[in-house]
Amino acid sequence: MIIASYIFFCILLIYALLMAWFAFGFIKTNYFISNHESATPLTIIICARNEEKTIGRCLTSILKQDYDQTKIELILINDASTDSTVFQAESILKNSKINYKIISNPIQKGKKPSITYAVSQSNNELLVLRDADTFTTSTLWLQNISDFYTATNSDLIIAPVVIANNVGVLWALQAIETNVLTLINCGSSFYKKPFLCNGANLIFKRSVFEKTNGYSSHLKIASGDDVLFLEDVKKIPDAKINFLKSEQAIVYTYPSFSLKSLIQQKIRWASKFKSNKNKLNLWLAILSFSINLLWLFCLFYSFLIPENGGFILFFVLFKLIIDFLLLFLASRFVKNRGLGLYGLPVACVYPIYACVVALASVFIKPKWKI
Repeated sequence: MIIASYIFFCILLIYALLMAWFAFGFIKTNYFISNHESATPLTIIICARNEEKTIGRCLTSILKQDYDQTKIELILINDASTDSTVFQAESILKNSKINYKIISNPIQKGKKPSITYAVSQSNNELLVLRDADTFTTSTLWLQNISDFYTATNSDLIIAPVVIANNVGVLWALQAIETNVLTLINCGSSFYKKPFLCNGANLIFKRSVFEKTNGYSSHLKIASGDDVLFLEDVKKIPDAKINFLKSEQAIVYTYPSFSLKSLIQQKIRWASKFKSNKNKLNLWLAILSFSINLLWLFCLFYSFLIPENGGFILFFVLFKLIIDFLLLFLASRFVKNRGLGLYGLPVACVYPIYACVVALASVFIKPKWKI
């Protein structure tokens, strides 16, 4: 048991140091304050398939932006929807001042071919990717993007995506995980080593997309229009990749409302990491699985054999402290209403969830939207 204790301690120490590294990068990244001066012409690209329930709020939040609408081009790719997605979109956009195009694929092509075609039809250098099941609460989302782009001349801008406010442990589980990942995303970008991003709020230059030859290196992989594209951009000499740390730049997405759909979503996301040549993703996945599995083992061991549970209990408590500190830092940026009440329940449930997702990602094939 002594040897095992040393192994446990080493894993815990590696976890603590790595999280501290990310947290320090997050703290050192300055909040961006928009000067409300620029109005960069930009193209918003949205790929939608059967999103009649969400496309309305998505487009309405874009039309409410405090931004010169004549500088906005919107391209909506309808990927062979069988519902009223196109009707909903057309009814909202037709009375706006935005220059928009609705392009319908006769058969389902998938996100990457759809985005590639949209890029070819765009007229602006600055491209903004959004998902159809997202919305913004700030009217300055586009203004922040424009000002940040002007200030940094970034080739690719990673912007925050947050789970929308809701209630319940399942929602809190997703919200807390996403918030901590946002912290890690921001922290790694500070060190010029970004390895995560989300296509629901991703900004890049059209010329950069052309330099990477689009998604050609991973076109056969259904997922990865964000993370795998990021890895291709990183190969461009002197590419400027920055994280936009601004509350007004946040895009919200909806939580999964069942555990089954959540696990299926995570399996789909994990599928792209299997093709990711950045080994940091793999090592972080292994570390996350190991630390959560050991936490569960230590928790049960301390109850079953309390007389030998001194160090074991320390392991359990110390990991909880690390996770609460990460949640505290992330919550200062992402202010989900009422999320703090779920901190302890999620901390206890998350290791089980993390282990289940990790094992499911290995043994279960992802199911894509049809």
